[in-house]
Amino acid sequence: MGKKFNLETIYSLYVQDVYRYIFSLCKNEALAQDIVQETFTRAFLYLESYKDEKIKPWLFKVANHTFIDYIRKEKRTTYLEDVTTMPTKTVEAAEETFIHQQQINEWLVILDSLPVHKKNIVILRDYYHFSYQEIADMLGLSLPKVKVTLFRTRKEIQEKMKGSGMDEV
Repeated sequence: MGKKFNLETIYSLYVQDVYRYIFSLCKNEALAQDIVQETFTRAFLYLESYKDEKIKPWLFKVANHTFIDYIRKEKRTTYLEDVTTMPTKTVEAAEETFIHQQQINEWLVILDSLPVHKKNIVILRDYYHFSYQEIADMLGLSLPKVKVTLFRTRKEIQEKMKGSGMDEV
């Protein structure tokens, strides 16, 4: 890491991604900021554990471990402060926009109801587009475990959305 980038460069490149990732797990703005700060502090302290892998997955791994440490310390598993929604990219009729927004909100509520380890895998794969292998490395899981968990979790989300009367997003 020290060869190509310094910590300031890495911070400026990835702070927003790390913040969004942590916020998506904890749903608490102040807590997410604290965990992001702790993540970059740990990244600085653990530079020697970096072994010329890709920087972003390594940083997300540090962020994940920081978040897990906080959860263990506080003995909390969910945070429900405020739910953010994804903006639509095209101009749609008001009715379609409302339905689409309801589907997104329903998906977010279902995602929040999942255990942290399942939610984590879905977010890393579907939002951040990490490879299965990168997710396995970040979370310390086997590749088949990541694939199976993602498949089952997606199916679980679809079933819950069908059960609530909403179609798949």
